[in-house]
Amino acid sequence: MGYRHFLGVRFASPIQELVAATEAIGKGDYHYRVASNRKDELGNLATAFNQMGEELLRHSLTRESFGKYVGSDVLEMILADPEQMWLKGHKNKATILFADMRGFTAYAENREPEAVVEMLNTYFEIATRAILNYGGYVDKFIGDAVMGVFGVPIFRKDHAERAIRAALELQAQLKQASLKGNALLASVGIGIHTGPVVAGNIGSQKKMEYTVIGDTVNLASRLSSLAGAGEILATTALCETLGECIQVVSAGRQAIRGKADPVEIFRVTAIQPRDHVKVEPSPA
Repeated sequence: MGYRHFLGVRFASPIQELVAATEAIGKGDYHYRVASNRKDELGNLATAFNQMGEELLRHSLTRESFGKYVGSDVLEMILADPEQMWLKGHKNKATILFADMRGFTAYAENREPEAVVEMLNTYFEIATRAILNYGGYVDKFIGDAVMGVFGVPIFRKDHAERAIRAALELQAQLKQASLKGNALLASVGIGIHTGPVVAGNIGSQKKMEYTVIGDTVNLASRLSSLAGAGEILATTALCETLGECIQVVSAGRQAIRGKADPVEIFRVTAIQPRDHVKVEPSPA
């Protein structure tokens, strides 16, 4: 009887610990670990359990971090089927938004690094929130510039409208934030263009990133460089897409690097208010 009692205690304790660990993992505590100093099957099970916890933790951190840039709907699509063809490159129509800060170089030269980083983080937080709020994703940060994409990888028919609404919200939020002591936040210029892009995973075996490339991207970037503080510049293509929904003022024809002929551009001043933006389904 004593030997049976010894075996019961020997196996009951680690089993109870595994049950407790399972409950902790089920509640989202992926840091929970089981003591695995045994040299038997239960020790192997504890080691395997800990490895599973580490994988779940990495997956959770990836989901949390990546979700900050692409939005929950895009993130769910990626996690559900990471090998889909949309990762391997396709051509689609999209709207590209570039936001670039005027006077940043001079500002950074006369400030402590900590102050510069704090200001940039405030700016990027506002920009990211505005882009995600309207169904876009943050493709990248380039110095003090932000690139937002609307229409891929999830296609929405109203991607051009979403980009304009995001830009107007971004400028409004930056202006409001600038009143708290940092006037540079109100000095962001935005360029927006809509047209064909090539989207997919681009890079090497060591480093890949999902991004978009093409003349549409280049032109949006050029427009953001031309935009003055607080301005939103858009192309004829974007204005024609939105029609009377958008209010603009002509900024004339501008010489654009990489373009043989001058490009007609417009300053966006407003867009008709709507209670909400309808999410268009992806095409079959």
